[in-house]
This record gives sequence, structure tokens and C-alpha cells, in this order.
Amino acid sequence: MIIKEITKQKTYYEVRTEDGIYEIEGELLRRFHLQEGMDADEEALEEMHRKSRFRRAYRRACYLLDERDYSYSMMHQKLMRTYQDRELCSAVLRQLVQCGAIDDRRYAARLAEYLVESKRYGTYRALQEMRRKGLDKDLAQEALEPYEEAAEENIPYVLEKKYGRCLTDPNDRKTRDKVIAGMARLGYDYRSVRDAIEDYFADWEEEE
Repeated sequence: MIIKEITKQKTYYEVRTEDGIYEIEGELLRRFHLQEGMDADEEALEEMHRKSRFRRAYRRACYLLDERDYSYSMMHQKLMRTYQDRELCSAVLRQLVQCGAIDDRRYAARLAEYLVESKRYGTYRALQEMRRKGLDKDLAQEALEPYEEAAEENIPYVLEKKYGRCLTDPNDRKTRDKVIAGMARLGYDYRSVRDAIEDYFADWEEEE
């Protein structure tokens, strides 16, 4: 087939023939001396197209991973938005998993620690956030197990830090219910929060 036009794009060259358009990196273009007007083999162009898109997608993934960690699902979605090619994105992900750049178990462990110890979420909210980032439920729950005690210990701290100003009257049921609802949104269960509020007011009355 005859190459009708070669157009420079941002990160590749667009090679047009009478039968299609191929995205080919400059290095491959130069190696095979592709020029306008030459007769090119269709299979060779298709192979160069596949290789070029894989390399671009792989470099894109590595660039994203330099900025922060990703789960398998999140990276797949990110690449799909750009390349819209499920087979290509899956191939890139397989390579990333093989070299250890993508590891959902490692990612889950780091995320669980961050959500409980830094964000101070309860385990229920932490699980929701981990699922939202594409992690398997069982894997997320397993990663959260070492932080269950830490999550419980967060409650008095979060209670005082976030709601200390409004918890001034132990008989104010309306405010207490609002606080419980707010703590529930952070992933803490009703009974634990209720007990923590009782302890909070007991300590507060002793200080008085």
C-alpha cells in the first residue's frame, strides 16, 4: 500500500495510506525509512502501530506511577480514557504487574494505613474509599484488619477535634444525634461513638 501522507503529532507520526491511519513513533519511522509515496507492507505498518501505541501507553503509565501509586483497576480506567483500547491497556497492565509497578496488595496496605492513621477514618469509611479506588473487597478488608484497633482509638481524638466545640451539654440530644451522624459518615459505628460521647462528658464533668 502507498503511504499518502505522514503528519507529525505530539508524540508520534500519523501515517496515512489508502486503507487506514497508523500511529507510529519517530524511532520506528526512521528505522524503517518510511516516507510519503513509498509502497509499505500493511502487516509491517500494523505491527509498528501496535508497538508504538504500547510504548506510549506504557510510558504514560510509568509517568503516572511516578506521581503516586495506583490500583490495577484505577490505572486501567486511566489508560482507557486516553487510548480506548481494552486489549492494549490490559497488555500494559500485565507488564506493570509483572515488573511489580502495580501491586494491589501493596497498594491496599499503604492505603489502609493512610486512611486510618492519617485521615482518621473508621474502618467502614476506609473500606468504602478502598473499594472506590478499585480494590477487591476481600483484599481491602484484609488490609484493614491490622488497623481495627487504631480506628477505635481514633474516635476520642476525632470527637474532640471535630465536635468538641458543640458538645457542651450532655442533655442536648439533638446535638448528640448530629455528632453521631457525622461520626457515622466518617465510618464509625453507633455504639462506639455513643460510648465515646459518654466518656467525653464524664471526663469533661470531672475537669469541671
